[in-house]
Amino acid sequence: MTAQQFMSEHVQRMGLSVAHFVASTEPALLTWTQASPNGEPSRTILELVGECVNANRMFAALLRGESPEKPADLSLTLETAQQEIIASSNELAAAIGYMNDEDFYKDFIHPVRGPLSGKILAMGAYRNMAYHSGQINFIQILNGDHEFHVPPTWLK
Repeated sequence: MTAQQFMSEHVQRMGLSVAHFVASTEPALLTWTQASPNGEPSRTILELVGECVNANRMFAALLRGESPEKPADLSLTLETAQQEIIASSNELAAAIGYMNDEDFYKDFIHPVRGPLSGKILAMGAYRNMAYHSGQINFIQILNGDHEFHVPPTWLK
């Protein structure tokens, strides 16, 4: 297995994991927010998933040598959040799969962070999805669901 195949598989699996965490959340909590001490609302689970979807698509475009589009203003629902995170992680996985070994060390120009290597872009989207999976679980815990909803992709 090549590094590209390994990373592609894990990006796809993390997308499935985010979709699993969305599915294991009580529907009313998908749009729940908690006000911060300064009164600003926190982001909803659906907004967190939307960030992951946009990041996946931006990183995929960069790895394909394209200029990323402006992030979409996503109005996600339970069903579309799951569909979009899976589709975007598959898109990113395909872009990673097409990378050659030199692409891991090549700099790509991220629109905000500047030059980043291919390996940082590939891992960045994975890390973003993993981080937000934890955030979703934390929102579940804050609202009384103390079960850790282990995604099936973590056990295979």
